[in-house]
Amino acid sequence: MSRISFHLLGPLKCEANGTAVPIRGAKQQTVLAILLLAGGKPVALPRLIDAVWDGQAPPTATKQIRNAVSDLRHALAHTGVSIQPGGDGYRLDRAGSALDLDEFTRRAELAAFKSDPGAKVEALRSALALWRGRALAGLTSPVLRSQLAGIEELRLAALEQRVDLELELGMHASLIGELTAAVAEHPFRERFVAQLMTVLCHSGSRAQALKVFDDTRRRLRDELGVDPDPELRALHLRIITGTGADVGTTVGTDEPPWHNLPGDTAPLTGRDSEQDLVLRALRGHADGPSTTPAVVAVDGMAGVGKTAFALHLGRQLASAYPDGQLYVDLRAHGLAGPRLDVPAALALLLRAAGRPAGSIPADLEGRRAAWHHRLAGRRVLIILDDAASAAHVAPLLPHAPGCLTVVTSRRRLSSLHSTHQLSLPEFSIAAGRDLFGRVVGDNRPQAESAAVDEILRHCGRLPLAIRSAAVRLRHRTAWSVSYLASRLADGRSRLAELSMDSAGLAEAFDMSFNRLDPEHQRLFRLLSRIGAHDVDAERVATLAGLPVHHTTRLLEDLVDSHMLLATGPGRYRMNELMHAYSLQLA
Repeated sequence: MSRISFHLLGPLKCEANGTAVPIRGAKQQTVLAILLLAGGKPVALPRLIDAVWDGQAPPTATKQIRNAVSDLRHALAHTGVSIQPGGDGYRLDRAGSALDLDEFTRRAELAAFKSDPGAKVEALRSALALWRGRALAGLTSPVLRSQLAGIEELRLAALEQRVDLELELGMHASLIGELTAAVAEHPFRERFVAQLMTVLCHSGSRAQALKVFDDTRRRLRDELGVDPDPELRALHLRIITGTGADVGTTVGTDEPPWHNLPGDTAPLTGRDSEQDLVLRALRGHADGPSTTPAVVAVDGMAGVGKTAFALHLGRQLASAYPDGQLYVDLRAHGLAGPRLDVPAALALLLRAAGRPAGSIPADLEGRRAAWHHRLAGRRVLIILDDAASAAHVAPLLPHAPGCLTVVTSRRRLSSLHSTHQLSLPEFSIAAGRDLFGRVVGDNRPQAESAAVDEILRHCGRLPLAIRSAAVRLRHRTAWSVSYLASRLADGRSRLAELSMDSAGLAEAFDMSFNRLDPEHQRLFRLLSRIGAHDVDAERVATLAGLPVHHTTRLLEDLVDSHMLLATGPGRYRMNELMHAYSLQLA
């Protein structure tokens, strides 16, 4: 079998054992390119037609695509690569063949694991050397061009990173020609402009550096109606004031730290041991250089305090991540709107990191590349709150080794490659008493400690519910603790009693329940008959009329979704407040 390689980083090329495999005609080349970019996934026939004819397809388009696929199969017959039917279209089986785009990505990512700036430069030079011009040069399909925008962004981000590193190494004069060409080709890419201004200034061409800025500012105002970025304006000012002689080892180092963490709502209580666990896991990462970015995954049921814990952790560690502390609500179970998808989340993160809205790429891959470039060389803490799954957050995780990401979710993110995973439990009795007493703010809790414990039990020892009950008592100065406990005793009305404008307990549980499929929803409703007591899988299986092994799998899924608690092998119980919720559904 031939050793075959495909080349997209320039004109489309296919080689077998070093000899070109002719792919004749723009139609065949476009179809092959679309299939290669699909990464082995099926491409629907209508998409292939759009790629070839851009909405102006002739009546014979389907037949022509099939003929093009037949020609490609014939051309690739001796290589082991095949084109298979897939869905209502086709998929390409590369059979282990090489792709220069994959090799570029591998080499560029390898640079992040190098500690020496010179080694990083060599890795990035090696990656950029694979480019033979614009990706798929000569193919004009708009469908292809939209896909290639993200790939081009990867190249530009790698080039920017390499130039930054070479500036650190003092290689100024040798970069002038390359950066002049880059600015001419990408006049609105202000990073290149800043780098060119830097090398000109360091090479003694201060006046030319100022002219580059003036030309860029004029072009931005005339064609886009905007001013240069703050960091570019700051560099311009440093050159004017004569402090530009030492600009530019890294452009933008004077940029203020990024910070959009929500303000403190209340001091965190009852989580000292959990915080210590995380800090021990991170020890060394926050104190010095690290080869990989850290990820802390925090999961737990609705109302257990995941967001409060993550924000508190972020503030505790802020000084170890001086370049910024960023927050985004992914709204997987939120009440503020629909779930935030990955492209929208990347846009929010880029804006929070100071990227102007008008310069944020429109496509997903472009945004990912811009995000990774923005973080390169920085120590930033990122909180991704309320994630739906590991797949929901994976594209948002930084590659920069100095960064820390804290992810919260109602599901246990077992497949997420994390430095530390933590499931937040219900509060202890002591922590619950402390929180309840602090919020009530008078001596009634101390006078009726047994009634306080009863309220804690009715609240399932969930911080959100405990705070809600305490706020209710604080606003009812004529009530005793015992009276509030009696009002919470009825499981069917308990959530209504605890309902506050800011709490939304029932709604929060609704969001978790609605994400279950019908089979899991049915089992959850059946569990309301058992109560908030330990139960074994055999008893639940009898109640549900299902085999024990299947019931156990369903129960374990509910545990992973934090709708149920595992108390031992094959034994489960429902949180007291979750049981009150299940009674409303039964």
